[in-house]
Amino acid sequence: MKKSIFFKSLIVLFTIVSFISCETEPLDPAIDLTALNPNNPNNPNNPVGSFTAKIDGQLWTAQSTAALIGGNLMAINATIGGDTGESFSFLIDGVATGTYPANENILTYSPAGTDFGWSSLNFNNPTENTGSITITSINTVNKTISGTFSFKGYWSDDTPNIAPKNITEGVFTNITYEDYLDTNNDTFFAKINGTEFVETDILAVTVNGVIGIGAANTNDQSITIGVDENITPGTYTITGDIATDMVQATYKLNNTTSLMSNSGTVTITSITLDRVIGTFSFNVVNGSTPYVITEGAFDVEY
Repeated sequence: MKKSIFFKSLIVLFTIVSFISCETEPLDPAIDLTALNPNNPNNPNNPVGSFTAKIDGQLWTAQSTAALIGGNLMAINATIGGDTGESFSFLIDGVATGTYPANENILTYSPAGTDFGWSSLNFNNPTENTGSITITSINTVNKTISGTFSFKGYWSDDTPNIAPKNITEGVFTNITYEDYLDTNNDTFFAKINGTEFVETDILAVTVNGVIGIGAANTNDQSITIGVDENITPGTYTITGDIATDMVQATYKLNNTTSLMSNSGTVTITSITLDRVIGTFSFNVVNGSTPYVITEGAFDVEY
């Protein structure tokens, strides 16, 4: 698997109540989120949003912006040059004003023409404080969101000797957002220690070359499966080595405890350009308490 930001960052995704599908995925530069609700003079019902930052000291100004809020998730996207141009993409585990650590959320700057970029997680030191994003205002009447951010970005694949970038003085103001409700016909099933995990919502999201698949319940618990987007049908072993494994799995026990598996398998039975079907089983341990996830199955659009 490519050295990507996906695993630590995906943990934050699965507390959400409504998820972002592939049709509106703001983290994939191939997807034009701005088509949903562009901030421009031709959209007179909404104010024009602004988004600026400095990248290693050089001013960057977005040409278009958009955002989605659903459940416990905020997604913000800003671009230059259309859907294949440069972009900032943020995925934030929360829907309230306040400050969110960069390394526990997904903050990414991507250059034009690539699925990779500089991200707010240091793969070699995931606990590094790389910065933050502060949501200063969410206007539920005008449907706008504003805030500030700064982070140190690390390149998100295995290409050697790509220096980090310092993103500073980030400001976004009156970015128009839409409320999002998932309408995909996705399915997910699993048992934990023999008891069915009763999910309330299902997520499939592509982040820097990795498909994240998961489900959350009403107790803020979640099961997460991550697979390389270039994966083919077959059975793959989970070892816990996020630099080499083609698949990963996590069980989020509560808001403060996410348990990464180093034992199990994921079987991909079918994968197309927009849908993946498979099964899984894995084990995790919290102290001396084991959690055995069995009979796992998913059929999701991503």
